[in-house]
Amino acid sequence: MPDNTDLADAVLSGEIPWPLDPTRPYDAPRICPLCQRRMVVKISPMAWEAACSRHGILRSEWLER
Repeated sequence: MPDNTDLADAVLSGEIPWPLDPTRPYDAPRICPLCQRRMVVKISPMAWEAACSRHGILRSEWLER
């Protein structure tokens, strides 16, 4: 996993609108919105973590406001 925060930075800054699919706001992303590659997703009862091999990690707890 790269030490890259491009994905989290883009989502948290508003560059990429969140949620990706407005009809399913709590789903973890399966495809990286920056490069369209499949992401590794880990889901637990309380949270999820999605990791792109190029753009880093995005965690659901970072999106809570």
